[in-house]
Amino acid sequence: MLEPKEFATNPIVNFCDESLGGRNNWIHDTTFLMTKYDKQVDDSRSVAKANRFFQEFFDNKCFPHLVITPTLAKENIPREELYQARLNLIRSADDHEKDKFEIWTQGHEFFRLEHGDSEELHVEVSTRIGFQTAKTVMREIMLRDTIECLPEVISSLRSDLVRCNSNLLVLKDKKEYSDPKTLRLVISHMFGEIQAKVLNYLDGDLQVSLKFPQALQTLEEEIWDEEESDWNLKRLNYHSEKEDEWRSRIGELKDLPSEVQPNSKFLGGKQYQRAIEFFRYVMIESLPDPYELKALVANATGYLSGGLQQENWERAMVEITKTCLKDVSHPGINYLIKHVGSIFRRLFQIALNDIKQGEEFSATYKLIPHGVSVERFLLTEFDDMLWSVLNGTAKQAHLSTEPMYSTIDPTLPTFHAQTLTGDGDEGESNVDDTHGMTAYFNTKITALATKCGSAAKDFLKQENRERATRTVSLMPDARTAMITDDKV
Repeated sequence: MLEPKEFATNPIVNFCDESLGGRNNWIHDTTFLMTKYDKQVDDSRSVAKANRFFQEFFDNKCFPHLVITPTLAKENIPREELYQARLNLIRSADDHEKDKFEIWTQGHEFFRLEHGDSEELHVEVSTRIGFQTAKTVMREIMLRDTIECLPEVISSLRSDLVRCNSNLLVLKDKKEYSDPKTLRLVISHMFGEIQAKVLNYLDGDLQVSLKFPQALQTLEEEIWDEEESDWNLKRLNYHSEKEDEWRSRIGELKDLPSEVQPNSKFLGGKQYQRAIEFFRYVMIESLPDPYELKALVANATGYLSGGLQQENWERAMVEITKTCLKDVSHPGINYLIKHVGSIFRRLFQIALNDIKQGEEFSATYKLIPHGVSVERFLLTEFDDMLWSVLNGTAKQAHLSTEPMYSTIDPTLPTFHAQTLTGDGDEGESNVDDTHGMTAYFNTKITALATKCGSAAKDFLKQENRERATRTVSLMPDARTAMITDDKV
């Protein structure tokens, strides 16, 4: 919208030049309206003056439409009256403009007759007199733009329609899953799906290892998870007070044996198996040296046991065994239970993520309103259930462990057949004399006769290593060892 003044002094031109990066970027596709042209009428009483006034505009490719609008004599009137007065101006604007331009053009005719001037008003001016000419041009531009944009608009509308229909279906499904009864059934189904996933992980699942390679853990990562867990300081039973001693022993370990496979990344049942092997190794490593109790052994023999006035050396052996095992085994069992519990908590979270990603149940899960709250509820419920199971397991494990050192009868011989070599004539198994009872007792007596606790530990470690790495066959009924890299 131009002011009725020379082109060079029109501020809107300079503004467009600066804002749109140069005149060539906007001048050719612009429709100009010179408003309030009634202010310029007196200076353009002759055709020549009018043509000279517009020549600079034409030289700059600017062809304005001339517009005259009526104005109020005063505007400091009540708001309702002002509103009504402006409505009246709009209704009379066309007639007012037409009258003003007729007076202007008639003035040109009178001037021509009076001065004998034959110059005609420039066609670019005469064809752009009045707001109606501007409306015609702008409507044509809008219609042309609409025709050009119509295919894109229709395509966009179709896309919006498809998207809205899809959203509508989702909202309907979400409304259905907002019903408490339906939601209860879905959550029960989720628990069933997660349970099946966790059991599958424990049985052995290659797909989850491919789907979540970052979820596989080394032994060090498992230990760190248990250390950082909120269950680390949670009291399991009265043995929990000594759990930190067990963790300190783990921290003092340097190189773990190969049968524990500490650096292998496992997930699922293999983690549980490694936790058991790790517990056995730490248990052996943590056993105190019984020979340090030598000076106190006499106090364990007693004298009046069973009413007999004599020393009871069998009782001394039981007390030494009890003293060496009790303070080590019970905190270790607590740690093992929390270690396994940490593994199961993590498997539950992995299973939850598993069913949410690319599984049959994933689409249903996305329809559940407040999915984060539902997920938090599932995790909380599972944690409470798992902790209850761990409490019961700990109680039974401690009860079953006590007879191992409280009911020892050292007067009974132990038969220890390590390897069976085949079937006899009558279908009975024969014992390999080299690795049977004689060899076992010879090794055990040798270790104990050295009067050195480390030798006894070495014996136990060797026995544990042989048990962990012995693989008679890969058939399920004969396999006992962890599968190592060289067995795969």
